[in-house]
Amino acid sequence: MNTLISTASSTFATTIGFAWTDVIDFVGVMIKLLIGAGLGVLQSTLPWVIVLTIIGVIVGLLYGAFRFFRRA
Repeated sequence: MNTLISTASSTFATTIGFAWTDVIDFVGVMIKLLIGAGLGVLQSTLPWVIVLTIIGVIVGLLYGAFRFFRRA
C-alpha cells in the first residue's frame, strides 16, 4: 500500500508540477481567506443585525399584546 501511495504522489508531482503539501497549503490558505472574509462581513454588518433583532422582538411583543387585547 505504501508503494502505491508513494507512486501516486510522485506521479501527481510529476504531472502537475508541485507536491501534495503545496496543494494542501494552498487550500488551507484559501479556506482561511474565505472564513476571514465571512467573519469580516459579519463584523461589519453586526450593528444592523442587532438593530433588526431588537426591532423584531419589539414588533413580536406588540403583536402578541394586541392579539391579547383583541381576544378580551
